[in-house]
Amino acid sequence: MVTPMANKLLQTGKIKVPWVIVLVTVVVILLFARLGFWQLSRAQEKIDMLDDAAQAAELPALTQLSDAGDIEVYRSVSLRGRFDFERQFLRDNSVYNQQPGYEVLTPFRIESPDGAAPVRTILVNRGWVPLGPNRQQLPDITENTNNAEPPLTGLLVKPSRGFTLGEALYEAQQQWPLVLQFLDYETIAQRLDTMALLPAVVVLAAEHPYSYTYAWKPVADGPEKHYGYAFQWFAMLVAVLVLFFYLNFYKKDEPDTV
Repeated sequence: MVTPMANKLLQTGKIKVPWVIVLVTVVVILLFARLGFWQLSRAQEKIDMLDDAAQAAELPALTQLSDAGDIEVYRSVSLRGRFDFERQFLRDNSVYNQQPGYEVLTPFRIESPDGAAPVRTILVNRGWVPLGPNRQQLPDITENTNNAEPPLTGLLVKPSRGFTLGEALYEAQQQWPLVLQFLDYETIAQRLDTMALLPAVVVLAAEHPYSYTYAWKPVADGPEKHYGYAFQWFAMLVAVLVLFFYLNFYKKDEPDTV
């Protein structure tokens, strides 16, 4: 708030704010405003994702998948085919109940009901497993496949790649399962030696016999978290404005004391 005396001094030119301070203040204010509105947009994205998941849950399960462009996210599926337990992946840096571990990703070869469509492969997130005794000793994720395999039931999702650095797979890895740093469909397809890998993942139903700990959520954090961040950025913006006017106008308006 500019006091009457400060306003008078401004008009007479007796108070001059250095242009560097003005420039820095404007840049900081614009930055905080941009960050605040970005957090609001992220909150809206989370709301839209939750709405999409709720609407898709009311639709009947898909029994076959077509081209990648036609994949309906959050749609339930019931597919026939066979898991490839010989070539599996462990997605690193997965935390459940504050305990580090892996997400088990197993390839699944989809069989067409009529046998006309080409065989396609899709990754299946079978859930979370804790770390082994050390990083060199990976958890045992082999399965007994003597009996007939049940249908693949779960939700169709398209996980984001997120922030990534380096390669998805360590070059030194030779034995399965392979540890993934992030989801890279092209790299995975090369290791599986297939060109028919769909760029999507089926989150296996919790009650499926091949499921591990079910830790998947439509969104990792709800929109409330982003609203909180947006409030912080806008509060910092207001604080910068108040501090700017206080230091440059209000204090200069105070009478000198002996």
